[in-house]
Amino acid sequence: MNEKKIELWHVPSPGSELAEKLEEMGLDANDLAARMGYTPKAVNDILQGNCRITPESAISLEMVTEIPAIYWLRRQMSYDEFISRERIKASLSDQSLWKKSFPSEINVRDWVRQDKDDAKSLLPLLKFFAVASPQAWDGYYKKAQLKVAFRISLADVKDPYATSAWIRRGEILSDRDPMEKQEQIPVRKRLKAALPEIIAFVAANKTLPKRAKKITYTTPEADVVDDCMKGLQELCRKIGIRVLFVQNFKSAPIHGMYRWYKDVPLIQLHDRFEKRATMWFTFFHELAHVLYHGKKGICLQNIEITHNHPEKEDEANCFAQKCMLEAGFEV
Repeated sequence: MNEKKIELWHVPSPGSELAEKLEEMGLDANDLAARMGYTPKAVNDILQGNCRITPESAISLEMVTEIPAIYWLRRQMSYDEFISRERIKASLSDQSLWKKSFPSEINVRDWVRQDKDDAKSLLPLLKFFAVASPQAWDGYYKKAQLKVAFRISLADVKDPYATSAWIRRGEILSDRDPMEKQEQIPVRKRLKAALPEIIAFVAANKTLPKRAKKITYTTPEADVVDDCMKGLQELCRKIGIRVLFVQNFKSAPIHGMYRWYKDVPLIQLHDRFEKRATMWFTFFHELAHVLYHGKKGICLQNIEITHNHPEKEDEANCFAQKCMLEAGFEV
């Protein structure tokens, strides 16, 4: 696809509109060149779309055509944007395998919104991840550039594509419901003070409620989070901790994650645990990371990741076991 075909099929260059204006005024390219103080070649380049309209030439056109300079500049900007978008689409057309690497459930769950015209396009998926290209995704998630308190890499995770989608979904949900920025020490103090209340809440909610209908991959997250899970979110929010429930994938069966996101401690949990006890153990495990391990890290439960520190995981497990016993569970 070349630019001449693009111009014929879609957005005309501002030069073609200028040519129509000249015809209306009864002028030709040579007349316009003389009036602007340009060479005929320079004017012909503008008319043919081979030369951009600059602020200087836009002002000159305003003097001759009485059409404001800002109009010509906006037309040029729109044309430039269209050409750039078409070039990007063309460059992405041979990278469809990248899109196929992600779990199909992303679309079933409506995480990535797209129209029928976008069925083969990579753009909706790129917008979901807030990256400009598959190469940018690769650099951010697989080459140790994923920004948390320090940078990590998902390169050695069994399915980095599904894992990155789960992590990104948490970010999107967090951004929809902003929280005030938190300081680490005050959060820890509030958490220590509220721990007996949290344990009592867990003790009162040991089992899963009976489902009115079967939960499937197409069930929206909002329909899965029950009153107990909402209560936990509200309780932790008062402390300054965000708790999210996000459905994972078969190829990336993550149970939980701890990280600081935009200066707020985030505990992200799978939303479809078969046993409530497993959810509570995972929650307490991640809570230990908030309490003891600070901002410098990201911890994923039930999935291996290269930066994990065994001693921190052991400490978190011990904390979770202690809290579970206090809540009346047999560990």
